[in-house]
Amino acid sequence: MCPQLSRLVSLLLALTEFGSTAIFSVNIPAGSAINVSDQIDPRFCGFAFEEASFVRYAQDDNGNPNTFSINLIQAVTSRTGVDPIIRLGGTSPDYGRFLPGQEEPALPVAEQDNYQNIGYTTIGPSYWNLTRNFPGAKYMVQVPLATTNISETIAWTQSAVDGVGLDNIHSIQPGNEANLYSDDFTGEGGVELNPPEYQGYLSNKSYVGNWTKYANAILEAAGLPEGRFFTAFDVATHFGNAVQEEAYVFDVKTCFDLGIDNKSIIKEVSHHYYQQNAGTADDLAAGLMDTSVTYNHLNQFKPRISWLKNNRPEIPFILNEVGNSLFRTNSYEFQARLGSALWQVDFYLYSMSIGIARINYQQIMHAGYNLWLPVASAGHDAQVFSNFYSQPFVADFIGSSGKTKVAKLDIPSSNPPENVAVYGAYEDNVAKRIAITNLNYWNMTSSGTDRPSVTFDLLVPDGIESVRVYHLNSPLGAGAAADTITYAGSQWTYESLGEEVKNVRDDTENITVNGGVATVAVQNSEAIMVWL
Repeated sequence: MCPQLSRLVSLLLALTEFGSTAIFSVNIPAGSAINVSDQIDPRFCGFAFEEASFVRYAQDDNGNPNTFSINLIQAVTSRTGVDPIIRLGGTSPDYGRFLPGQEEPALPVAEQDNYQNIGYTTIGPSYWNLTRNFPGAKYMVQVPLATTNISETIAWTQSAVDGVGLDNIHSIQPGNEANLYSDDFTGEGGVELNPPEYQGYLSNKSYVGNWTKYANAILEAAGLPEGRFFTAFDVATHFGNAVQEEAYVFDVKTCFDLGIDNKSIIKEVSHHYYQQNAGTADDLAAGLMDTSVTYNHLNQFKPRISWLKNNRPEIPFILNEVGNSLFRTNSYEFQARLGSALWQVDFYLYSMSIGIARINYQQIMHAGYNLWLPVASAGHDAQVFSNFYSQPFVADFIGSSGKTKVAKLDIPSSNPPENVAVYGAYEDNVAKRIAITNLNYWNMTSSGTDRPSVTFDLLVPDGIESVRVYHLNSPLGAGAAADTITYAGSQWTYESLGEEVKNVRDDTENITVNGGVATVAVQNSEAIMVWL
């Protein structure tokens, strides 16, 4: 073949596989033929609230149950058929105090324009009444470990047991991000939160010593049931080059060898995850929509997941505080856009595939990464944020059978598309749903091109004659706010009090299967759900 013809053939092949007409074939095998996850907990999509912020999420301005929050949580849990697990915790309550004579649930009142008031948060007995506003919910209750006054921790726990009720408590969690305790920690306004009143730096050994001391005191004083009732570790995330530290801080094997679970009371091992510190709109693509960053960060957890599975299979590994980024003020153009919601979808799906058992997404009144703002606050209207749209998508992927297992499927190609992933949801080894995420950045106002897409030929199981495709998308692309985002054509708004508004956009597709192949396209900055 002459060099010119050879180059032409190579160019045509490249255009066919990688260009605007790119079509990638993906086999949808039986679950028995591939490496699928363990069975996914239908409560995988959990919720977490900074304790003072929970007041605003749980009740409206008139002191009534917050119908907006209740409906939004039900919009997620109704898809999997379970009640939610809600974590109440954060740095502020770890350094907080329980005041039995305080009439207000929590002080200072959390608002959209303040931080966590670390060092000043106080709660009273009426705080726990708020938990009744979400019937059926089970609560992970964090109690202070940072304080050196163990009586404070016991009083906090006893008040929660009395107010929430043991039947409604999923677990007690002593401490929050104890790996960040230091000998010179300061809270809001420079208040000193260091020894002797508060814990200083903890090593693996001193963490185990403190945690077991506090857990034993709680067991003796609070009348907890026998068995596994505690959440442990709760390690803070790291950023950038420091992400490697995840492999060494409060090491699971080391701490278990040191006797942290000698009484067989640990119910789950938890970590926290924030992808990075918040940025601007210009940072969205590199900060959240680069899947290699997400996967490299999540892969740091694999040794801990594997050790637990091989040595303590009854103890799951969870992420009980997650947000897309940390920042003291809102950065909505980065933290609350379609690109962030798509990051969240892919983050959840990849987490399932590597054995993370559950995620609790964090909400703080001031945080730009929230799922929703529950009440009007500091000049901001109550509203649903873009990140919420990831939750019904993921819940639909899990389904309500209680049997779902997950696998990240191969895209066989010498050069598969970057930032694109395919996941399968299996029930009884049969593929039921396929999710495809395309996190390649496209924004209508800044990209300057027509919106690209990637096309897949899905080789579906025998007997399937058509598939139904649902889109998580906005015509504006990655930079879109919640007001133009839809999932399966639906929106959730404050005007609807968090109830689903259907048929906002007519983009759901029924695609005929030809020769065992369903051909689907996923645009840049979009996720789709394919029901087989």
